[in-house]
Amino acid sequence: MCLIVTAAVAAGVLYLRSHPADLPAVLSPRPVVQEDSSKEDERFRVAPVDEPAMPLTPEEAKKAGFIPMKGGGYVFERKDGVEGVAVPGTVLMNRGVVELFACGVGGKEHESVLRIECDIQSFDMALTGCGFRRGRLPKDLRDKGVEQGERLLLFVQWKTKDERVVTHRAEDLLLHVKREAPMARTGWTFVGGWVDVVDPTSTPKERKTYKVLAAAASRSLVTTWRDPSTLFDNPNPDAVDDTLYAANFMVAPPSGTRVLVIVRAPSGREREEIAKAEEALSK
Repeated sequence: MCLIVTAAVAAGVLYLRSHPADLPAVLSPRPVVQEDSSKEDERFRVAPVDEPAMPLTPEEAKKAGFIPMKGGGYVFERKDGVEGVAVPGTVLMNRGVVELFACGVGGKEHESVLRIECDIQSFDMALTGCGFRRGRLPKDLRDKGVEQGERLLLFVQWKTKDERVVTHRAEDLLLHVKREAPMARTGWTFVGGWVDVVDPTSTPKERKTYKVLAAAASRSLVTTWRDPSTLFDNPNPDAVDDTLYAANFMVAPPSGTRVLVIVRAPSGREREEIAKAEEALSK
């Protein structure tokens, strides 16, 4: 089970930090504040989804019986049998063109909707522990010869000023500039690629390399623009254009809002909805 396999993450087994021990100290004091230059447009408003409220603090998560992760976040298995990973974050941009939906601490915070605040190695290990399959995105998504990563759903959950819990699909917080509509709900591909790095202690005659998680270096966690170094990539073909996506100011909460990013596999019904959305985009 997901909780059993990822117990190693909580215990620190095979654990590699991708941030210093004083992680909170390296967070920028204030998120990027965007100018209020967009007028309200009801075409961009999206209704929240019906997703169970999840623990927003480590204390609440532990009380619920979930496994905490080093550096923030936790692995969960809900009473309905759904399992996945939840990580904390902060809203950086609620308007403006972006290349990422979410970056890690020290990543491209000036062009990301969210900053996810957790240890990237632990995040990746937790996803793998839940049985989610990583894999690259081929140039042609119809290419069956390439084993693609698993398509997963990302949700963003936060509390309003009146303590009401709101949950949206991650796509809802993004706009497609050309289509003038919220991003299609097609999910995200789990890439989680590894790269070879030359061991600095090796010699030209005996060249040694070791593998590192690419996202731990790039801090790119959820990208709208095609990026092989990310954890989660936009599966849509137009992701090769870095000018097509912007933060949805009609859905994204104010800059500085604390959020929880929830990752889980889609249900059968949700897989059918993804297929229909992809078919509509291909026309």
